[in-house]
Amino acid sequence: MDLDALLRFLLPYVDQGFDGPPYDASVGSILFEQAGRSAQLHERLLTGRNGFYAFNGLLHVLGACIEPPNHSLFRWNAPDGWRASWGYMCEGMSFFAQTAFGDQFAYRGGKIVRLRVLEGAVIASHASLEEWLQSVILDPEFTLDKRLFDACVQLHGALPYGGHFAPLPSYDYSLPLEAESVHVVPTRDSLETAARMVREGLVRRRSSVFPRP
Repeated sequence: MDLDALLRFLLPYVDQGFDGPPYDASVGSILFEQAGRSAQLHERLLTGRNGFYAFNGLLHVLGACIEPPNHSLFRWNAPDGWRASWGYMCEGMSFFAQTAFGDQFAYRGGKIVRLRVLEGAVIASHASLEEWLQSVILDPEFTLDKRLFDACVQLHGALPYGGHFAPLPSYDYSLPLEAESVHVVPTRDSLETAARMVREGLVRRRSSVFPRP
């Protein structure tokens, strides 16, 4: 399925109340260094709609802009931002989207990978932007954890722009995440707290890739 067809299918799920700023090509170049064969298509995506929220905030695709900070590819990929707390795990990666729970999608070596923040693991996701978009549209439960998100919204209300549903401080990381065990926090705080939990070995399914203290 080509990009235009995918975007037509995606459009009904895009939050029409959010307008991204104009596309900034100098910021886009940060992303496209790692995008490989997806670079041209991703540029087309952002020149048409410079980032967006979809599925009521479950998915956030970043824009090629400087402001606002929580929507900016430039700010989100800054080495002195949240990435610093994850250290070498983020090397060679250009992050372009995230879920409401903080999982990050990035280009690395021309393919898309996913940083699973509650597991402290980077896993292969998709070979191209087309494959990723198709998975988002056809199977948001698998790709984005939609069922859990819907339960969180029902319990806590709509997720604000720039926020994540993140585990409560009392959360037991050996258990599956549930709506009752999350609260709303700013995106950077969410990522930095998750990195600290991973370093301490508090992950729920995979072994931490950080050295344990």
